[in-house]
Amino acid sequence: MLSNEELAAVLTVGHETRSVEFKSAGNLTDKAFVALVARAALGLANQRDGGNIVLGVDDRDPQGEGNGLDENQLRDWKNLDAVADKLNRYADPPLILRVEARQHPNGKPVVVIEVSEFSEIPSLCMKDYPNTLALGQLYTRSLRKPESSMYHTQNEMREVLDLATQKGLRRFMETSTGAGFFMRPGEPASALPSHAEQFQEQIEAMAADPQLVAITAHAHFRHLIYPQSFEADKVPYEEMKRYVREATVRLRGWPFPFVENPVNGDVFVGETTMWGTHNETWRFFTSGLFADFKAIGDWPNDWDSFGGDGEAAGNMPAWFPLLNFTEALEFAARLKSKLALAEPMVVRFEAYNIAGTKLVVADDRRSGFHQDYVYSSPSWRSEEIHVTDEAVLSGTRSLAAKAAKRLLGRFGWEGVTSDLLEGIQASALNT
Repeated sequence: MLSNEELAAVLTVGHETRSVEFKSAGNLTDKAFVALVARAALGLANQRDGGNIVLGVDDRDPQGEGNGLDENQLRDWKNLDAVADKLNRYADPPLILRVEARQHPNGKPVVVIEVSEFSEIPSLCMKDYPNTLALGQLYTRSLRKPESSMYHTQNEMREVLDLATQKGLRRFMETSTGAGFFMRPGEPASALPSHAEQFQEQIEAMAADPQLVAITAHAHFRHLIYPQSFEADKVPYEEMKRYVREATVRLRGWPFPFVENPVNGDVFVGETTMWGTHNETWRFFTSGLFADFKAIGDWPNDWDSFGGDGEAAGNMPAWFPLLNFTEALEFAARLKSKLALAEPMVVRFEAYNIAGTKLVVADDRRSGFHQDYVYSSPSWRSEEIHVTDEAVLSGTRSLAAKAAKRLLGRFGWEGVTSDLLEGIQASALNT
């Protein structure tokens, strides 16, 4: 995603590039304008590393004072769900998009749409629009001039075919290696650790770090996010802090993860924060593993308690896992888009040292407990959740509610429902 500084540098060049297209101000309700943006997005998606569309910039005068979006245009084009819905009516498979507001050097707002390269196969146009888009056509970025075109030179077509072939071969190798088909001569398949086992080694090494004992020795959740395939150097080390910052989620004020002054490890960057109910440590590894350990904290008894005011500590609000899972899954979706991964992101949640933890409401608007609900086992682990391109586009909140419902049900709370959890999400999170 272009920063303000990078945008200013592109504008200084004075013209579009193969990876950056300018579009003057237009409305999301204007079908003709949306079709033009969709055409540009299709072309960018079908080239290596994708590209960016800058809305609110006239390509005839990129640095002019007249550039920028009005308040209504800015509001509409910042809405990722609405933008993805409009543009993906023209794309099959759907485009992977991010949108963010930026500031033109003249001080006015613009919007940048980041288009990721296709995941597995090129995106084709799935709907006609007169004089702009043709059903079934492949659009690419021309090598002759910066535009999206349905007419291809042999070099432009070869570029798309090479990219699709590489992605297909990579998927084949990942599947075959995971099945044990590729081994060193004379070495049994059982001697080779699986992708999941290699990620688990990194997770266990982090959990065993004595510097993190202030969190790991107490009740805590682990939010674990990683690609399906293990590659030790999947993520460029010099880009890791930027990726985490740009994928950070702020759905309820406090960011997930908390990123202020990350430290450098040999194969990771990370940070530990000890702020009362926000005790957290996270690490992002060059393998693509993101591991976040968050203390469950210690909330007081409340009006729905059946244990009396003198009850021992060890309480957890029912909303706590739900909202943390929601933020973690949204972060996973953003991180997948940032890394432009063709494969799904695997997410799982774990809890440790939680025996005796009791649910509390901690909000007088959300009553309904009929007894004390206490967890009896020392740990819990969710099923694996696969964050696919479709999940990135459609949203991850239902996935979070499903995982939280499974956990809360283990406390013996039979009254927990999907509607109740989705209502908490809607009222507690910024939308």
